[in-house]
Amino acid sequence: MNARFHNRQRRLSASLQTLRLLVKEVGGNYLAGLQADIARVDRALADVEPSPRRMAELRRMSDWIDKLDLKPHKGRRRDLKALDKLIKRLTETVEQW
Repeated sequence: MNARFHNRQRRLSASLQTLRLLVKEVGGNYLAGLQADIARVDRALADVEPSPRRMAELRRMSDWIDKLDLKPHKGRRRDLKALDKLIKRLTETVEQW
């Protein structure tokens, strides 16, 4: 029993190490995607033609960013969700330009 327990313990520990690497890889790719989306929004911003409608959209987009309430030092999932939602809204807005 003791040998089987330790064998199972070692296998689980190895699986957990693999899981840690997967979290790191998936998280890195996810964050890289968010950063790429932000860069696309920034490029669209550089090409936008001035108009009263666009001015209102720019103001609204700035307000969305200003209202973002994050605590990065805590590493909360809700912060990632809020960033994802905001970046999606920004992207959807500039896709209409």
